Amino acid sequence: MKRSKTRTPFAAALLLGLVITQPALCQSEPADDLVIMHATLLSPERAAPLQDAWVRVSGDRIVEIGSGAVDPGGARVIDAERGYLIPGLIDSHVHLYHATGLRARYTDNYAALYDDYMQQQPRSFLFHGFTTVIELNADAPTNARFEAAPLHPHLVHCGQGVVLSDGFMALELEGAPVGETYPGYLIDSHAGGLVPAGENPAAHTPEAAVASVLGQGGQCIKLYYEEALWWPGGAPDFRLPSVGIARDVVEAAHAANLPVLLHATTPAGHEFALQSGIDILAHGMWEWTGQSFADPRPAPPTAAIAREVARSPIAVQPTIQTIRNTASLFDPAVLADPAWADAVPRDYLGYLHSEAQVQREQFIAIFGEMIAPGGDAADMGAAQSAFLRRYQGLIWSMSAEGAHFLFGSDTAVGGFGWASPPGLAGYWEMQNWVDAGIPLPVLFRAMTIDNALAFGLDGEIGTIEPGKRADLLILRGNPLRDVAAYDRIETVILAGEVIDRAELSARRMVIME
Repeated sequence: MKRSKTRTPFAAALLLGLVITQPALCQSEPADDLVIMHATLLSPERAAPLQDAWVRVSGDRIVEIGSGAVDPGGARVIDAERGYLIPGLIDSHVHLYHATGLRARYTDNYAALYDDYMQQQPRSFLFHGFTTVIELNADAPTNARFEAAPLHPHLVHCGQGVVLSDGFMALELEGAPVGETYPGYLIDSHAGGLVPAGENPAAHTPEAAVASVLGQGGQCIKLYYEEALWWPGGAPDFRLPSVGIARDVVEAAHAANLPVLLHATTPAGHEFALQSGIDILAHGMWEWTGQSFADPRPAPPTAAIAREVARSPIAVQPTIQTIRNTASLFDPAVLADPAWADAVPRDYLGYLHSEAQVQREQFIAIFGEMIAPGGDAADMGAAQSAFLRRYQGLIWSMSAEGAHFLFGSDTAVGGFGWASPPGLAGYWEMQNWVDAGIPLPVLFRAMTIDNALAFGLDGEIGTIEPGKRADLLILRGNPLRDVAAYDRIETVILAGEVIDRAELSARRMVIME
């Protein structure tokens, strides 16, 4: 299932008394017929906008598109008033079980805050235009919770990540049997991988791992090449996957028509991707081994690997916001953004401003000497800013080499920091791309048809065409001219259901007296 580089012309306990206000429209079934009129239609397969466009929707499907006069008949009519009609957006890298910046060790109110956050989470993705999200390391209870929400994006997932019996993810289990957490784990038969006591290696082959993901309803495979270079004092022993076992997984996945993603952030990890035929890199290459944290440009061998990836059929999710998540510890402007009030509940935002702040000193205590020896918080902030600039420079250089980028936010990334709110982190990621020099048409494609193609969803979503699911957005700005247009969504249409964006805001969450 090798991806061609040829391109066509574009997230416990229930918080007592918490309710989410729902307008009558959001509780109803989609109208049988809907006509959107007087729109400027932007769809990535079109070379130019369709002016004065109309789109007819029946149930959850687009059935007809045209321009000029139209007889709506008995259909409900939405007058877009020359607003921009675009496909619903796709975030192809999310983690729905994390709540940004929240850990039980930071607060006595963990369960209530977590539940509060999770009730709003799916609505916040929709508020920012993401009508489809792709979970790269799923678990069934989280999926069920997300999909039980009254309003939620369409969920696509990779099942559990495919981990080695003795790899990094098993290391994080702290001695617990890997099969208890990851029953579909993989034994690296090419490199003498660990066979846990009493286990049958034949149940943990690449074919068995892919079958396990399929049995979970997964539509993609995720592998890991994590060197844990940041581990204080050096990581204990664990196995990295062999090229042979990765190739076998790719072959088994492609036989089932599933793309393969690789978590990798180092030159060795990206070179591994090139050797093993991976389809998608879930991160760019931000860890430059053998170089100072402050070096602004990669060493020639690292730059050469980035160039080779850019020129290869491998797609890359830059996930720049992952770096900004850590940098948020040292940037007061992040929590000062008024957009937080739409993304997370009021009490949760209060927690981030108060109890969560302990993370900063904890981070410095653990990583300070590795990043800014002898420095204080200001020095750490400067180092993080420099780290971000150098990575954005690498992404720009890969773009100039023709890299195929896919849009993913890594919401909500774990670890230190709090800059991964649902939906809003995706909008910040859009801004990150623009700051890195990625053209707006490339961003538009990456959030629509390119993500759809990469995950085999292009028959359903990614463009505005008859037969496609009616996931649409009406914007009050041109997203091909200004990234801020993505924050000027007026209406979200989800499988034919019309939703006023304001009704999706966290401001709608109220506490009953």
